[in-house]
Amino acid sequence: MKENKMESVTLQPVPMDERKSWIDVALIQAGILICVPSLMLGGMLAQSMSMSSAILSGLVGYAIVIVLMIVIGIIGSDLGVPTCVVASGSFGRQGSSKLISALFMISMVGWFAVQNGVCGSAFSNLMSQAFHVNIPVWVSTVVWGIIMLVTAVYGINALDKLNKFAIPALVVVTAIGCVLAIQRFGTGNLWQPVENPTMTFSGGVVLTISFMATGALNAPDFTRFQKTRRDTVLSSSVGVMPAGMAMLVLGAVMTRIAQQYDISLVFVDIGLPVLGMLVLILATWTTNTTNAYSAGLNAVMVFNLAEDKRAVSTVLLGVVGTVLAAVGVAGYFEGFLYLLGDTFMPIVGIFFIDYWIFAKGSSKLYQFREGWRWTGLLSWALGFAATRLPFGISFVNGTVVALVLYLALEGLARKKEPVKSEKA
Repeated sequence: MKENKMESVTLQPVPMDERKSWIDVALIQAGILICVPSLMLGGMLAQSMSMSSAILSGLVGYAIVIVLMIVIGIIGSDLGVPTCVVASGSFGRQGSSKLISALFMISMVGWFAVQNGVCGSAFSNLMSQAFHVNIPVWVSTVVWGIIMLVTAVYGINALDKLNKFAIPALVVVTAIGCVLAIQRFGTGNLWQPVENPTMTFSGGVVLTISFMATGALNAPDFTRFQKTRRDTVLSSSVGVMPAGMAMLVLGAVMTRIAQQYDISLVFVDIGLPVLGMLVLILATWTTNTTNAYSAGLNAVMVFNLAEDKRAVSTVLLGVVGTVLAAVGVAGYFEGFLYLLGDTFMPIVGIFFIDYWIFAKGSSKLYQFREGWRWTGLLSWALGFAATRLPFGISFVNGTVVALVLYLALEGLARKKEPVKSEKA
């Protein structure tokens, strides 16, 4: 596959000669996290609890997320296929395409809408405050949605090139912005206690994990391009933790000292609006491109499309996400995060049991199934129902219930009806 061509491998295993270095995938993972919503996460934590608790809860949450991403990501690198194909082992090909992949697709469109809405709003605010140019939010949202879709259409190679340029630039510019903001506003408010905390430490951990629930489950979309398990461990760890914590801390610091998490507006306040615009555009672009890319992958599965239709489906779903962004879906960000955790964490538990227990961590023993696999579907449905229980942590309840049920039900089903493995 030539570097300048559109990606053609969608659902089939990625050939070894088309796989990439762990650094390339780590940059993609980092690009996903370097975004305005990551700053918003830090801002929400800093507003809800003490600064030390905010940072520590985020650190614990990201550490748990990395473990999950490695456990699920290795499945992708072993099999060479994206999450929507991995899911056919636990839910059957029909169950995966009509239910699980549909959920993935909807969540990615939702993420695209949230990111696009935040970018459009921030861009319009920045242009108004810094340059006194009034651009309607919906116009900014549509324009940037279209620009971000172009990269997503070309697939993993375009993501690779974008992130090699964008991530180092973002690291340098955000570091400069943080230093200048501290010089401008001081640190007087940084460690002040919150008068009425609205979130516990465990709540901060839960919110952080919920923030990354989709990323943990969709890890195979990108780790399928890794050659070894070691590469997956390195890309997941190096790609997620430094970028995630840097953005969380930055968002928390900005919220405390400048009373807002939006670094683009902080740059306006300290007299550097052009740098603020650069950060805003690159941060959203690197992340939203991957959202549209994953949505397109899952659409191929949901609608049973030919492999070469991924680009078309990416564009169409990106348009849907842009329309949702223009009508203000970003206003429901926190509720959206909790819903993602409740929906997807039970599936993580099922994947773990299916690959690491039943298949013993071996790609040769993993079974791809046709039709609907009732054991996985029932376990997920009851796991999701358990997230509504009035006690405990919602997604933990759901994950434990789904994991235990799948272990029992699938174990019984395999004893009664041995299933022959097939190629994906």
